[in-house]
Amino acid sequence: KYNSNATTKLQETAETLEFSDFRNKKEANSQSQTQKLERMPTEDINASAEAFIKNFRHHLLLQRLQSIENHKQMLAKGKVADK
Repeated sequence: KYNSNATTKLQETAETLEFSDFRNKKEANSQSQTQKLERMPTEDINASAEAFIKNFRHHLLLQRLQSIENHKQMLAKGKVADK
């Protein structure tokens, strides 16, 4: 049985991450346009790696939420079929 509070907390975290990712991507795009042909310093590479990892974890979280929702729907269909 899934804890609805935990699911709600995961959803709130996902929404917060979506907003911060949007802001970070917007800032990164404006920076990348000015430095297209320049070589990236180590700090920029580290920032890009951190952004990639953060985005990857965010997508894992979204997949987990979708999986939980799919499982709940499957259980609900099973209960209806059993009656």
